[in-house]
Amino acid sequence: MIKTFARTSVSRHTGAFWLFVAPCIVLFSVFFLLPLCLSFGFSLTNYDGWKKMDFIGMGNYAMVLQDVNFFGSLGRTFIYALFSLPFKVIFPLLFAVLVIAPRLPVKGIARTMIYMPVLLSALVVGITINWMFSQEYGLVNFLFSRLGFSSLEWALNPALATFVISFAANWASLGFYMIIYIGGLTNISPELYEAACIDGASGINAFFRITLPMLRPTTFLVILLSTVNLLKEYALVQGITQGGPGLRTTFIIQYIFDKGFKQMQYGTASAISTMVMLIFALIAYLQFRVNRGGELAG
Repeated sequence: MIKTFARTSVSRHTGAFWLFVAPCIVLFSVFFLLPLCLSFGFSLTNYDGWKKMDFIGMGNYAMVLQDVNFFGSLGRTFIYALFSLPFKVIFPLLFAVLVIAPRLPVKGIARTMIYMPVLLSALVVGITINWMFSQEYGLVNFLFSRLGFSSLEWALNPALATFVISFAANWASLGFYMIIYIGGLTNISPELYEAACIDGASGINAFFRITLPMLRPTTFLVILLSTVNLLKEYALVQGITQGGPGLRTTFIIQYIFDKGFKQMQYGTASAISTMVMLIFALIAYLQFRVNRGGELAG
């Protein structure tokens, strides 16, 4: 009798588990696994999005590996990610420490104002930043002229254009990562700071010896999410530079979009997508290995 009741209870528990998990499995399968399989299948053909779809095996992959523009866009993507990543970590952490400070007034308003850009569409952010840094009518160049400096050609200089994209990406995501850090900071026991204060540690020493080590799992999460988002940056680039000047801000996602939807080379674009997915997965794996999943030091 007891065994029968136990089996029934386990069966109900298992059924409830799969009932709750089923929507996630269905959505994951429809919007990730199925497109992934289709993309890999298309990468083995010369599919043009309309009539032509002949099997060519690994021809697309061989052609991509000989394409200089592919390696150029991939290299620009990595440079942009490496340049922007430190700011994705440092500024949210500093703002998180600031907004939870006991002496800061109107904390709720401060958090809301910092988080508001997260609610905006990436394309809207791009257009807004593009207007701010416009060469002729931009707010930034207007302020420069008032201060006696010459206007800068933000859209025509590759380095400046990359800086503008990085500035927009960091501004738009600042509030999101700040909230993550606030969660990590509030989970640190106040007793640790009290003990450090009794031992005579200053606020700076407590920050570097207590706060940063205890935030290691949170920092790992921020780095992982930031890296993925930076490597697949698209909407901001379209809203600010559209990949220009020339190809100087054409990152890998813009390159894939151009191959697929402008040049109608869906097979080639699918091959590039497959290769890029493997590269990004390898980067995420290396981050897990190097940071040990963000676990605290023993």
